Amino acid sequence: MPSLPSRPTAPRPTPLPPVLVAGGINADVLGRTLHAPQLHTSNPAVAGVTPGGVGRNIAEHLARLLPGRSVRLLGAVGRDVLGVSVLDATARAGVNVDGVLHLPGETGLYLAVLDDTGELHVGLAAMALTDTLTPDVTAPWRTGVPGADLLVLDANLPPGTVLALLDAARAAGVRAVIEPVSAPKAARLAAALAGDWHGVHLVKPDRQELAALTGEQDPDRAARTLLGWGARHVLLTLGAHGSVLYGPDGEVVRTPCTPGNVRDVTGAGDALVAGVCAALTRGWPVRDAVRLGHACAALTVASAQTVPDTLTWDAALHALPHGDPHPHGT
Repeated sequence: MPSLPSRPTAPRPTPLPPVLVAGGINADVLGRTLHAPQLHTSNPAVAGVTPGGVGRNIAEHLARLLPGRSVRLLGAVGRDVLGVSVLDATARAGVNVDGVLHLPGETGLYLAVLDDTGELHVGLAAMALTDTLTPDVTAPWRTGVPGADLLVLDANLPPGTVLALLDAARAAGVRAVIEPVSAPKAARLAAALAGDWHGVHLVKPDRQELAALTGEQDPDRAARTLLGWGARHVLLTLGAHGSVLYGPDGEVVRTPCTPGNVRDVTGAGDALVAGVCAALTRGWPVRDAVRLGHACAALTVASAQTVPDTLTWDAALHALPHGDPHPHGT
């Protein structure tokens, strides 16, 4: 009996290059007072514990915005119950956590007290474990940088580690995005980079962080200083007043915040970074990517969750005030 011809095998789609996110992983304890907070006394409040950390939050946002693409988180947790819980929740959200190190010590903890309007009243960060992530400890991470689409770095990492990962990205031609996190951490990062920002595709400081990065108090001069040092784009965030994007050839683009109700501001900056990065991986121009980032931030502050489980690419497109600039949603 003649054998039947075999069916042609459909070619497997080429996997999209991964997005790498290196930074802080915490458990977040978030409390919101029911009335205007008063010092030196107990305040009636609502509170909860959620997975957190700047790098971790950005990675989860990206996994929700980029289904089908590998988002790899690089960081560390302790060998404790908090670490197991945070990583389990992060993996369930679609993030690849294989690169997360399990180290002796306690998983990072962030305590935030929000006032009755949802604005941050005081925040406390206990992140001693992240400080142990030296270039030697994190050397295996650098082997994964070539072939990535994007490398997102948060300045919770020791400056030497940020520099080592940035050098790996420069050598491989991988775009890097930097989140300075805070003015003190921006200052120590600035000392490590020593005026060489080549390979940084975008950095997202607020006013205080921008001054710490450059030593310039005037935001316009400070942004142009970073561009002169080699950064491709500087996205200056202005809270409720939106952002200003500084780019090549003197480009300056102001973007207002996307309208929406504010329930909890925790995670807004992380959502903004993730939205920008998600749009960049889809080939959007930076100015349009910033609009998408603001839409993600608006969806986040309107939710009680640091990373809303309703955040999707389509939801972010729908939240754009003037519609999708790329009608096919690419």
